[in-house]
Amino acid sequence: MAPAPAGFSALRGSESLLLAGQLSPASQSLRSFADLAGPLRHSLGHLSRMSPGAPALVQPGGSLTWGQLRQSAQELLSVLPDLDANPGLLSERFIWYELAPSPLLTGYYSPEMEASLERQPGYDYPLYAPPPDMAARPGAYDRRAVDLDRALAGRGLELAWLKNPADAFLMQTEGGGSLRLPDGSVRGVHFAAANGLPFKGLGQILLDAGALPKERLNREAIRSWCAANPARALELMAENASYVFFRFTAAASEGSLGKPLTPLVSLATDPSLLPLGAVAVLSAPLSAQGGAESLRGLVLAQDSGADIRGLRLDLYLGSGERAERLEATMRTPATLYLLVSKSALRARP
Repeated sequence: MAPAPAGFSALRGSESLLLAGQLSPASQSLRSFADLAGPLRHSLGHLSRMSPGAPALVQPGGSLTWGQLRQSAQELLSVLPDLDANPGLLSERFIWYELAPSPLLTGYYSPEMEASLERQPGYDYPLYAPPPDMAARPGAYDRRAVDLDRALAGRGLELAWLKNPADAFLMQTEGGGSLRLPDGSVRGVHFAAANGLPFKGLGQILLDAGALPKERLNREAIRSWCAANPARALELMAENASYVFFRFTAAASEGSLGKPLTPLVSLATDPSLLPLGAVAVLSAPLSAQGGAESLRGLVLAQDSGADIRGLRLDLYLGSGERAERLEATMRTPATLYLLVSKSALRARP
């Protein structure tokens, strides 16, 4: 049987009023709803550049324009100062549209890796900028060609060099992060392009090859094995044909809007299902392991990714040990509500 198509349906006002009262900025490490003002202005900057009357979201039951999404974000910004005292404003001023079937929630974070901008002893694994001819040669730059056949060597595309082949693979999986250089300074790198080929995770690759047993498939064990077996690691990694290319950024956590991401607020989505700039409410446990942590708060569609398609949401978790721990276990059904201003729905596009 084919899976049910994804779609949105409006909640009754009594339902959204009850849910609004359950939202918790603290569950997102925010002091107040007002802390969302800066991130929300990033979304408004994107929405203001879109044609107001053009469709942003098309569903069988109707569509929303970019102008309606912008008006919704503007209205949310205007009520943020009052939400701590009166969260019911989110029900009074907005229609809540529930996404069904329930999407799968995963997480991603900004890893920090030791790196050098020049190749030197101990730094042997490059991060590359996109090759200029990539668009004209689809499929030419798979992982085997780049890492084993050295198809990009000598072309001046190396941005930095890392110590461990697993670190380069992880940076590609996360789509960016921080590079800590030998002088102590930090540079941010972010996704610039991908070859569009199928992805296979490093843990699964090592498990299939018998390199590590399932009970040892944690990040540190994977890094240690790759550091001890770098040539074999590169050979096995070539089973993942996908390859990601980077650019330097001012911040380690820059999303598709070209602005910094906010931990536990910024969401990577399939833009055909939840357009960039949209505002929503997310409710989900923060761990698939049955822990007590959960999130119930306002989130912003501010990023996208090559493997984020359909009913899949990827929550930005920040950086550091907690973010890494959450990322390793987060794979859980979630509940998402798209918020649309009632006044925007009444207005003509």
